[in-house]
Amino acid sequence: MKGRRCLTQILLSGLLVIATGEQVLAQTAEELYREGTAARIEQRFEDAVSLLERAKTLDPDNADVLVQLGFARLALANNVAARQAFEQALEIAPSYEDARFGLAQIAFRSGDLAEASRLAETVLAAQPNNSEAMQLLASIAAAEKAKQAGPAAAQADTDKRPIQRAKPEPSVLATTLERAQKLRDEGRFAEAEASYREALALSPGNADVLVALGLVAGYQQNFNEAEGFFRAALERAPDYLDARLGLVRLAMWRGDLAGARWLVDAIAAQHPVNTETQLLAARISLQEGEPRAAEAQFQAILEREPDSSEALVGLGDAQRARGDDRAARTSYGKALAIEPSTMDIQQRLAQPPPKKWRAGIGTEISELSGGISPWTDSSFGISYTPQPGTTIGARTRVATRYGETDVQIEARIDHAFSQDLSAYGIVAGTPGADFLARLSVGGGASWRPYAAAGLWGPLILTLDGRHDVFDDTSVTTLSPAAQYFFFDERLGLQVRWIHSVNDEGTSANGYAVRADVAATDRLRFLAGYSDAPEISEGTLIDTRTVFTGISLDVSEWLTVQANYAHEHREAFDRNIFALGLAVRF
Repeated sequence: MKGRRCLTQILLSGLLVIATGEQVLAQTAEELYREGTAARIEQRFEDAVSLLERAKTLDPDNADVLVQLGFARLALANNVAARQAFEQALEIAPSYEDARFGLAQIAFRSGDLAEASRLAETVLAAQPNNSEAMQLLASIAAAEKAKQAGPAAAQADTDKRPIQRAKPEPSVLATTLERAQKLRDEGRFAEAEASYREALALSPGNADVLVALGLVAGYQQNFNEAEGFFRAALERAPDYLDARLGLVRLAMWRGDLAGARWLVDAIAAQHPVNTETQLLAARISLQEGEPRAAEAQFQAILEREPDSSEALVGLGDAQRARGDDRAARTSYGKALAIEPSTMDIQQRLAQPPPKKWRAGIGTEISELSGGISPWTDSSFGISYTPQPGTTIGARTRVATRYGETDVQIEARIDHAFSQDLSAYGIVAGTPGADFLARLSVGGGASWRPYAAAGLWGPLILTLDGRHDVFDDTSVTTLSPAAQYFFFDERLGLQVRWIHSVNDEGTSANGYAVRADVAATDRLRFLAGYSDAPEISEGTLIDTRTVFTGISLDVSEWLTVQANYAHEHREAFDRNIFALGLAVRF
């Protein structure tokens, strides 16, 4: 009879697996873990077991899943299965005290008071403020006292009482964690951190709480503190996957993409089908400036888990990064249908399509000392961005000096090979030139060797070159520069060396220093000083210049600029006033 019952249970379990197979594939282990933990806290123990068993199938080495499964089994009085779950968790993470506490409860319920006491005391030695372990030791002491006072009477009294299944109230720890998670989901990270710290005081060394604290600290850009929490979790559970993935996120937050890639590749080698690892790897590809590779990675995740909202959002980000805003909106819409209340997805959908065209107009007037007539220099330019990272443009410049007027036409192309490396090229011509170059060819490159975010960095190195051909001479200019940023790129300091030489071998060297300040997201200032040669009608003229400027984004489509410079040269002084505006559409 027992064998038939076992066979029936096996068949029913098989049918259940078949019936729920699609749902299993549609959820990640992390999602199932969260839902199972919530079900256990709400005392829906059978639902919790079902969800956590499915999470265990997807991620069999996840100690957190095993511990939660053990407690859910324990609530259903299935001590044998609970013991197996706790012991497996300890094999994966030997210092996981929650699993050891679960074994202590099993020993207590089984009547092995000595073993229960030993395990509870071990937990308290590691977590002196663990209130649940203290309460268990008190219960053990009371049981031992009752046993010594009269076991027969106690048994008789027990036999008279009706058997009732206990319905424990949610613990203070569970309530605190639930409140912290709610605050975190709402984006109230400082308040969430305070609640998680309360939870850590209730359960010192709890690896789950430490990882949660690392995440909320990272969201607030407290990166050093976040690293401390993640590493503390790994000290408690060296193979704790969420803590290792936390270090990957930390490297990404710090802008250390090489470090993040190394960490995530090492995790992927051990957990090749872990969804969270694959999502982070795709995010790293996106930050590395490889949107097509990231798109393929997100698509691969969605083939296995079509209802993964995180993968759909990542896919949309990759599509938007390569310039396909329509496809991105479709992906965001699918993600929002799965999680309708997610503000992050709503904000992505609310973002207007990128403006691919830009037109700029500017004019400057130079007042010269010594009674020399003013110079003027005006320009109009337009550019188009066919895809993110590539821009082509043209500009017309009209300049007047000493009663003569030159019209110059310029073409330019800019391309970003990655987030760290970009280059540009320029060609310009002036038909019937009087004082400007008849032909100019130039280009340059920019490299970001150090990209840390926060108070220090990034560092950007640039190299610009230009060759100008005049009627009777030509001049070549090389200009390397280094720019370093501070305070989340609110302040940038640049040093530039300028070297010019003409075809007669005459050379001149100079330098320029410049500071850029972003007062707000829309308002920027610049100021600087240069002592460098200027090319005037093919002649190298030493000049010293003090300059400053302001730029204001009036709206998402309009920017206005104003600049002033005072230039000193041997022949005269020059005050330059410039105004400009740029329109994006």
